[in-house]
Amino acid sequence: MLKQNPHDVQPSTLAEAAEWFAILGSGQVSKSETEQWQAWLHAHPDHQAAWTKVEFFTHKFQDLPSHAASEALNQPDLYRRHTLKTLAVLAAIGLSSWQISRGRYIQGWTADYQTALGATKTITLADGSKVTLDTDSALNIQFTSELRRLQLVSGEIYIETAPDTARPSRPFVVDTQEGRVRALGTRFSVRQQAGNSQVTVYADAVEIQPAKSATSKLILKAGQTTYFTPERIDSVAAMNTDHPAWTQGILLADNLPLSEFLLQLNRYRHGYITCDPRIADLRIVGAFPLNNTDRILASLTETLPVTIDKPLPFWVKVLPR
Repeated sequence: MLKQNPHDVQPSTLAEAAEWFAILGSGQVSKSETEQWQAWLHAHPDHQAAWTKVEFFTHKFQDLPSHAASEALNQPDLYRRHTLKTLAVLAAIGLSSWQISRGRYIQGWTADYQTALGATKTITLADGSKVTLDTDSALNIQFTSELRRLQLVSGEIYIETAPDTARPSRPFVVDTQEGRVRALGTRFSVRQQAGNSQVTVYADAVEIQPAKSATSKLILKAGQTTYFTPERIDSVAAMNTDHPAWTQGILLADNLPLSEFLLQLNRYRHGYITCDPRIADLRIVGAFPLNNTDRILASLTETLPVTIDKPLPFWVKVLPR
């Protein structure tokens, strides 16, 4: 099941960041709103952390489907300026996170394997191992005489490793921005997030090595999950699933705050989903089929005291009822 990331900020702060991101990307930003956003951003370190996370999960709004691009051309005041305006605002502020994200996007465009928004893909590697890419993911593969290496550029992958037929046997590793995960004959998933990586093991074990810590290693066993940064590995939590839910087309919520749930859902659909900070901490429990994200949003109104509003065609707001 999904677990709360220990690096998460408060749900209400995350909701505020998502709201600001949607406002700045709407193409209808006043000077006053820009100044208010700057003041909010620098008011507390948690605001910047929330902004980085929301930006990480919502960058795919730039890649609208063809019918949306057509709408943009037909409604210039509403859409045509939103990308340039967002870029201009962020460039003026000089956010390092935006610079990092731009580099990540370029890497994603040129990666060996990619998945579109809402799509998954399974590939079989030269050694017989299988890798499944989640929505909006990018992956590079490098097999040499000494190493079987995957580089996770963005998103999430689920791996079923196969014994190496080469002699001597080559280690199987996954590199993220935060460090290296080495497979020890296993099934596991790795997820690249904003500022940390998540690893979950479903069979056997893996070894985690943060990039900037030569001594901090951890053997993660089946039924366990953790997060790590370049400097450290967080505490281990228990898991009780055999596969990632998304490989079965399901979004699992295990007591998730509404703001976090919507951020996860946003990975599988175009546009923005935000919620009012007053309801950001409402809890979500359940299994939600990802083949109809509109139906998921509608179900929220059936089980929670919320209503759905659409200020713009690609901006959904969840509000108190």
